[in-house]
Amino acid sequence: MAALTGITAVRPTADTKSTRYKYGATIAAGQPVYLDATDNKVKLSDNNLSSAAATVKGVSMTPGVADGYGYVATAGSVILVGTTMLVGETYYVGATAGEVVPDADLATGNRISRLGTAATATQLDLSIEATDILHA
Repeated sequence: MAALTGITAVRPTADTKSTRYKYGATIAAGQPVYLDATDNKVKLSDNNLSSAAATVKGVSMTPGVADGYGYVATAGSVILVGTTMLVGETYYVGATAGEVVPDADLATGNRISRLGTAATATQLDLSIEATDILHA
């Protein structure tokens, strides 16, 4: 398996919950983000950079640049336009900043930060959980 690629937009569904945040980096739609406690800005999540970076807050719905504002989906479901997921597969924060990967791509020592499960080839049902557990 491989990281999701080609995400061009994120569309909310009827049950999507989102929050507006200030961005602390350039962020594309569909990338997982965490809230940096030092400056209160969201940045790209990464499962092997640090515990803080692996503590995923949600999936960016709007692209943006550092010091701009955007929306982050934190619960419910989102449609990831431009990519194809495997129905029933659970997706996680990857080892590269902003990457979304299936379970099979997690490596030893990666922090396990679940984003959600694919309900369809394009719909991700969010069930965000940053466990800080290291993958064996």
